[in-house]
Amino acid sequence: MINFNRIAQYTNTGIAQMKIAVIGSGNVCSNLANLFILAHHQVVLGSRDANKAKELAEPLGKNASGTTYAEAVVDADVIVIATPWSNNVTKDVIVELGDLSGKIVIDCTNPLVPDYMSNTLGHPISSAEEIAKLIPGAKIVKAFNTIFAEVMASGKQTFGEHKGTGFYCGDYPEAKDVVAKLIQDAGFEPVDAGVLKNARYLEAMAQLNLQIAYGLRGGTDVGFRYMRR
Repeated sequence: MINFNRIAQYTNTGIAQMKIAVIGSGNVCSNLANLFILAHHQVVLGSRDANKAKELAEPLGKNASGTTYAEAVVDADVIVIATPWSNNVTKDVIVELGDLSGKIVIDCTNPLVPDYMSNTLGHPISSAEEIAKLIPGAKIVKAFNTIFAEVMASGKQTFGEHKGTGFYCGDYPEAKDVVAKLIQDAGFEPVDAGVLKNARYLEAMAQLNLQIAYGLRGGTDVGFRYMRR
């Protein structure tokens, strides 16, 4: 059930505790879940294997729990999808999540090949737009895909005196407002990148990040900073 009152209170005041389902079992999932918990939100980790999800949730404290994909999203205000794109993993997971009509869905995915060194999709389309086709009743917002898991570790969101940038885009203003606040809660500076179509460019930015980090051995303790004068 979607709690519109809680979502509205969070959007207007930022003080409501959100129920967030984080779907996946990688470092992005566990680190991002921890940042949300530190901001006093309630997080359910979802995995195909409920026991694995519970193991991942255990060190995160009392506001974290773990269960199956389908059970994780039932009471969630926001669903975060951070599963691999290759081999149709994300598409298969979305089928298991069931009906997400009206839900806010944050797409953290990048359409990467298994070795990360290229994208399977290019500028004519994005994984975010493909996900929107699979769950047309949901409110998709692209976010967190340009941030390495290492920078999602607690205390690593700032570089000197500057917060790392958290780009986001989508077609639903009310959903984008919620996601912008969650980006702030996670310790990043939110920057609105426009409509969901612009996820094509955010995914290209993520690939650039990977090329520098892995291809040129620049490392993953890095982040984008969008600067204004």
